[in-house]
Amino acid sequence: MDGVMTPGTAAAALIEHFVFEQARDARARRAAFRVRYHVYCQEHGYEQEADCPGGFESDAFDAAASHCVVRHRLSGTPVACVRMVRPGAPGGALAAMPFERTYAAHLTHPELRPDRLPREQVCEISRIAVHAAFRRRSGEVLAHPGLPADFAPSPAEASAYPLLPISLFLAATALVGEAGRPHVFAMMQPRLARLLKRSGLDFTQIGGTVDFRGERAGFYIDQRIAERSLRGELPALYRHIQASLGAPESQPKADESAPGSHAA
Repeated sequence: MDGVMTPGTAAAALIEHFVFEQARDARARRAAFRVRYHVYCQEHGYEQEADCPGGFESDAFDAAASHCVVRHRLSGTPVACVRMVRPGAPGGALAAMPFERTYAAHLTHPELRPDRLPREQVCEISRIAVHAAFRRRSGEVLAHPGLPADFAPSPAEASAYPLLPISLFLAATALVGEAGRPHVFAMMQPRLARLLKRSGLDFTQIGGTVDFRGERAGFYIDQRIAERSLRGELPALYRHIQASLGAPESQPKADESAPGSHAA
């Protein structure tokens, strides 16, 4: 895995303007749940707001997950998140990962499937979310409750926004490596998989498409191969994210304790 970070690039801007944090305590996890509430409940309606008390979207699998939160460096506001879910204890309520519950009947690959691999080596990545205000196109004005109403990013900061989704997959790759579970499953849009492939994250489709929050399919990737296959400046960005997630984060944080607080 090579790659050098070049000043003035989108990857350099991402490092300058955003902080990657592993959510190791309840407060940090609430930051991820707040982002998910904005994206999954308010923006897309995937989950009912009535099922998300306090403005936090979470489920039972979060207890068996490692979480990454991405914060806007200047304000400390959480703007993006991803989680890595481990299977629960055999026979328990969380023994099957969400991927298995949703997609098991649609698997067609004879080998790349959770039930054919060592259980202690499998995981899934899910709840990948970027707040709409940080997915905007040039010239768009989208409000974020954690930022001033008149906030306008610099051109350098805005240049990093398109890299945020890919950076979440890099963060997930780091979490997977830390957990020692190289066999990774995910549900995503096929077009997202094609985009990730151009970056070196070559997911293999392992079943047909289904109508689940839009067109989705099941995918697999070996985390060890993914680490070695990153292209361009992504290896350097990955090393930065990996180091950031490996140590407790000390950046100032916005308050996520109440729905009306100045936070995402």
